[in-house]
Amino acid sequence: MTKRRVAQYKQIENDLLQKINLGYYKKDDLIPTELELSNTYHVSRVTVRKATDNLVAKGLLTRVAGVGTFVRHPAVTLNPSSVQGFSEVMSEQGITVRTELPSFMLQNAPANIASILGIETGEPIYFIERIRYADEKIFQFETTYMSSRLYPDISIQVLQQSKYQYFEKIKGLKIAYSHHTVTPLHPSKRIADLFHIPLDTPILRVANTTYLTNGQVMDYTELTLNSPKYQLTYIKR
Repeated sequence: MTKRRVAQYKQIENDLLQKINLGYYKKDDLIPTELELSNTYHVSRVTVRKATDNLVAKGLLTRVAGVGTFVRHPAVTLNPSSVQGFSEVMSEQGITVRTELPSFMLQNAPANIASILGIETGEPIYFIERIRYADEKIFQFETTYMSSRLYPDISIQVLQQSKYQYFEKIKGLKIAYSHHTVTPLHPSKRIADLFHIPLDTPILRVANTTYLTNGQVMDYTELTLNSPKYQLTYIKR
């Protein structure tokens, strides 16, 4: 199988994005000129302009006529070193959250999902899809599986807010920890259309199983991150 070569402008775009998210270029920093970048990457200024145009379109860079190109803001980061939900992470950064639910239904648990949730195969479970917006930009698509027997009062109203706050503050059930498995991948057509990104854009999927202190599994969720806008970082302690 022939490995598809990543276009030069996309390599430059990804490298600049990484430098922004790592803090090499900070908010309001002036990045190098097109001429300087073309010399650094050994490409034409047209190629550099295509890369920076994409980052401007994504809201990460901004141009000031006669001055240059500045870092507008880094991508928001998800830091799973502590157990926090999307709403809590965004709230800490002063970002307004909105949630849409394309799917919320009951189905019978297949064997693999039942095993993760610690229930019997065929038991009724919730199948939930959530689109998470931050300041009206799509940051995350979630697919969640949760036992309806253990948590019969889950509702659309609950799912439009923070599941974590609902379990801890309303139900009085404490969250112990979450287990993450991170997979880099290219988006499906549905996700690419939803995130408004090309099919060859690298993104991350996080398989997340959350456990309560009573030993029960709260839920199993697959988080698909709009990685150009929403980055995953870890702090090891």
